[in-house]
Order: sequence, then structure tokens, then C-alpha cells
Amino acid sequence: MESSIESQIGKASAKFKYPDSRVLYQITSTLSEIIEEANFEIKKEGIKIVATDPGKIAYIEINMPYETFLEYEVEKEINMGVNVQSLSNIVSRGKKGDNVTFLVSDQNILIKIEGDVIKKYLIPNIEVSIDVPKDIKIDFDTRVVVIGDTFKKILSDASSFGDIVELEADENSFKIRAKGEGPRAEVNLSKGSTSLIEIETKNKSISSYDVNYLKNVLNLAKIAETVEVRFSSEKPIELIFNAPDKSKIRYLLAPTTQ
Repeated sequence: MESSIESQIGKASAKFKYPDSRVLYQITSTLSEIIEEANFEIKKEGIKIVATDPGKIAYIEINMPYETFLEYEVEKEINMGVNVQSLSNIVSRGKKGDNVTFLVSDQNILIKIEGDVIKKYLIPNIEVSIDVPKDIKIDFDTRVVVIGDTFKKILSDASSFGDIVELEADENSFKIRAKGEGPRAEVNLSKGSTSLIEIETKNKSISSYDVNYLKNVLNLAKIAETVEVRFSSEKPIELIFNAPDKSKIRYLLAPTTQ
């Protein structure tokens, strides 16, 4: 027998079950730092979210193939529009290992968190205006793969010394500098370091970015063991997080003018 809240969903066009509410919370809370509303494109092959911040400085792309989910059924392709903070608040009510099931109709979204207890929430499926560039492709001179937790700690420390972080890479090392009006800080990851997994450079690269925009996505380091960092001199930076559940998150940030 359906509960009263389930009876309000209407005819669902899609149903999917995510395996861990805490991992999903890291994704939704990161999104909430960048945008207020998000559109989830639900297709038979998986779910995709693309968005830019209001200032068009940052771009985020999340791809979750159907293999990511414990259950995945799409009767017809549909968009799921949500207030990201509201979604994040709901998902935060789950514990590690709790499953999160979504039923999506044209009007409503039913979210069910299943653990020791079953919690159900009904939110409207809102129309979200999408104004983002399609298929952004940039050639980068430098590609670095670092331990996610290390990269997070370095950037968190750097934010204590200034708002700008400068990245420099050559064939032998990856340097991260905090730049501000007062004290400065520098971390050097040399080839062979346990925290520096890979480094490839076509040309020496130096570029600066707003550390606060980088910090917005650092919680994703909790769901990906490594972070792939791509950049060139005076070009955007691209961070790629590959999660164990096969989802992939791509974050692009414009360089500062300094």
C-alpha cells in the first residue's frame, strides 16, 4: 500500500537508487557552493549535470552512468530540476551506507532514504534555466595526478595566507604557492613523492587562481582517492574527480588576472 506522500508523485518517468547517502551529500553540497538550482538530465545511459556559477567563472560537469546506481529505470528521458540546497539538506539526513531512491515525474520528485528507518520527502520538479557552454574542450600543457586528501590540505592551508594560489609545474615538480599581501607559503611536490602520482608537461606552466573557488570543490576529494589537475600558463584549470562508483566530476575555473 502506498503512503500518502508516495501517492502524490504521479506517474514516475524515472527511478534510480544511489548506494550511499554520504557520498551523494558530498556531491550535492559541492554543487550548492556553486549554484542555487540544478538540472539533472536523466537519460537511459545515465545522469548528467552541467552548470556555471553566476559570474561564469567556474563550470562543473557531473556524469553518473547507469552503472553508478543499484537500480536504474528510465521509461522516458526527463529533466529533474531542484533547489540544490534543499536537495543537499534532505540527503544529509542519511547515514553512511544508506540508499537514496529517487522517483521523478513531471511535477514532483519523491526521495526515499533507506537505512535503519525509511525517510520520505516530496519536492517539486522545477524548471531550471540552463545557460552553459556545450562540450568545453581545452588543450593543456600540464597534467598532474595527486592524492586527493593531500591536495585538499595544501589548498586549505594556502587559503590562510591569501586569496590567490599560483600553480607551477615542470617535468620534475609541482609547486603550489599562496599569494597575498602579507606572508606567503609554498609547497613543492617533487617527482617520486608518494603524494604525486603522475606528472606530464609539454611546457613549463605557471598560472594563478582564486583559492576560494578551488576550495568549493575540495570535499569531492573525500569520494575520489586522486585528483587529476590540468592547466597551462594563463589558462583555466581543470580538476577531474573519478569516484569508485564510476561517476566523474569535472570542474573548470578561469585564471585570475594577476
